[in-house]
Amino acid sequence: MTVELLKFEPEGPRTAQMFVALTTAARDSGITVTHTTAYEGQSDCLMLWGPGAPSRWPAMQAQRKRGGHVVAWDGAYWSRDRKLRCSIDAAHPQHMVMRTDLPDDRWQQDPAPVANAWNPEGPVVMAGLGEKARVQYGADQIDAWEAEMKAASRDCWPTRPVIYRAKDRQAQPIDAFILGASLTVTWHSNASVDAIRMGIPVVCRDGAAAAVCPATVTCEPQPLAPKVRDQFLSNLAYFQWAPNEAGQCWQFLQETLCAW
Repeated sequence: MTVELLKFEPEGPRTAQMFVALTTAARDSGITVTHTTAYEGQSDCLMLWGPGAPSRWPAMQAQRKRGGHVVAWDGAYWSRDRKLRCSIDAAHPQHMVMRTDLPDDRWQQDPAPVANAWNPEGPVVMAGLGEKARVQYGADQIDAWEAEMKAASRDCWPTRPVIYRAKDRQAQPIDAFILGASLTVTWHSNASVDAIRMGIPVVCRDGAAAAVCPATVTCEPQPLAPKVRDQFLSNLAYFQWAPNEAGQCWQFLQETLCAW
């Protein structure tokens, strides 16, 4: 397999560390990695960081148009100080994450807290998007969908608070913010995965959680069944990796791409 690793400036230290690890491990996996700063389109697979940034879209679209694959990296779902998440041929892995039941070994080795923090009478929490995502999907479209979901929540629960949480790295961590919520609503956000872990129902349009959660508000939301939640988290653990797992990551990506 040949891989074009398309790099953009500025590049964060964790991204750089991951790409160095992947490049080194590729040699032992029979993979040829070529580093570029402008898309060349000569490799089986294009790899890059930050698929939500507009500067990435032309290369991703061109690679898919020519029949190649794209592996896109971004911040992890949990263990965010050590790992990065990946997706194949899209910004998020909802089209792949539940295609098969993967083992729970990676989840067991690096679990995140799981709880039953759902309060059926609690507030509805809406998690907003950052500016990059608002550009990517269209701010007007996102605003219209959020307004529709807020109106649907008001129709179902006229006296229940609907709390909007803008994306803010300085704010209270989202997994603490959503404790005791009756529902978490977001176009796409790591908040949806956090809510699933906390046993809280989720409505989302995009992102990994869209593989198992509805896209519209209903008046009787339910958390995922424990069996479904556990399998979702076990599978999702295969879509995030640390630099010291680069060799295992290549093995997973090769097997997944061959089956895709």
